[in-house]
Amino acid sequence: MKLNLKKTSYGIAALILLFGRYPVSWLLSSRNRNKPVPEEENNTQGQYIKSSTGNVLFVKSTGRREAQPLVFIHGINANKQQWQYLEQNFSNDYWLISIDLPGHGSSPDGRDFSIKALALDLNHILTQLNIQQPVLHGHSLGGMICQEYCKQNYLPAPKAIILQHCGYTNPLETMPFGPIPSLIQWRLIDPTLSYIARHNKFFTAMGYLAYSSGLSCLFYRLLLFKGNQSSATLRQMARSAANTTAQTAARSLMATFRFDMSKDLDKIDMPCLVIAATEDRLIAPAAGLYLHQHLNRSELAMVKGGHQSLIEYPETTIKAVQNFMIKYGIA
Repeated sequence: MKLNLKKTSYGIAALILLFGRYPVSWLLSSRNRNKPVPEEENNTQGQYIKSSTGNVLFVKSTGRREAQPLVFIHGINANKQQWQYLEQNFSNDYWLISIDLPGHGSSPDGRDFSIKALALDLNHILTQLNIQQPVLHGHSLGGMICQEYCKQNYLPAPKAIILQHCGYTNPLETMPFGPIPSLIQWRLIDPTLSYIARHNKFFTAMGYLAYSSGLSCLFYRLLLFKGNQSSATLRQMARSAANTTAQTAARSLMATFRFDMSKDLDKIDMPCLVIAATEDRLIAPAAGLYLHQHLNRSELAMVKGGHQSLIEYPETTIKAVQNFMIKYGIA
C-alpha cells in the first residue's frame, strides 16, 4: 500500500512538472470565450538577414508591399508573435515587417546584444529590404531600439515612431517600485545576471521546467498582465520566454541598464506616439509621460492593462495607432 502511494505521488508530481501550465494558466486567466486565441508561429513568410554586427535576425513580411511600411520590434523574452493581432488588423493597408531580435523567436543566438548594435541591425534590415520612410513600432526593448536608431540618424529616416511601454533610460530607474532596484543594481542584479549568463544551459533548462510546470505562467501573470488575457495567451508568453535562452535574456537585460536617452530626446524630430499602460509593473506610466513631454512632436495614449496590454487588450493599441496614423496622414 505504501509503495503504491509513493508511486502515485511520483506520478502526480511528474504530471504537474510536465503539464501544470494548463490548469495554472486556466485558473489565472479570463473565462471570456470571446477572447482572441493566439495563432501558431508561421515562418513561411520570412527570411534570415545577417547584420554587420554578426547578429542574424529572422524577418517576417506580410501585407501589401506597395503600401506604407510598418516595422514591429518586440521586447525581451518575446518574439514576432506578439504583433499578430495588429498584423490581422493592418495587413490590408500596410506593408508589415516583424523582426525577431537575436536569440528570440526564430533568430539564432546573438553576438552583440547592445542597443547600439540592435539599432544597427535594424538599419541593416531596412536597407537590405529597401524600405523607405518606415513607421517604427517598438515595444519595451524595441522602443529603446527605435530611440537609438533615431539618435544615430540612420537612413532611411522613419516617417514616425511608436514607443509602447518603454522608458528613456535604465529601466531600473523607471520601475514603479521606487529607487530600490537601481540601488541594488551593481551589488546584486548585475552579478546575478552575469552568473546566469555564464551558466546558460542550467538556467535555460530551469526556465523550461518553470514553463512546463506552470510556475512561469504564475510569474508572468503577476508581472505582465492584469488578468484579462486568455489562458492560451498566457501560455504563449511563457513559452516564448522559455524558448529564449537564459544567456540571451540576461545579456539583453544588462544592455538595457546602459541605455540613456534623457539628454537626446530632442534629436527625435518626427511624429511620435507614446503608449503607456495604467497598470504596467515594469515601466511606470510616468516614464511615458516624460517621453511625451520631452519629445518634440508626440502624442500620448494611456491604455488599460499591464506591460503586455499589446496582447491582453489589443483593441486599445489598435485604436491608438489608427488615430495616430489618421492624425498625421500616414497611409
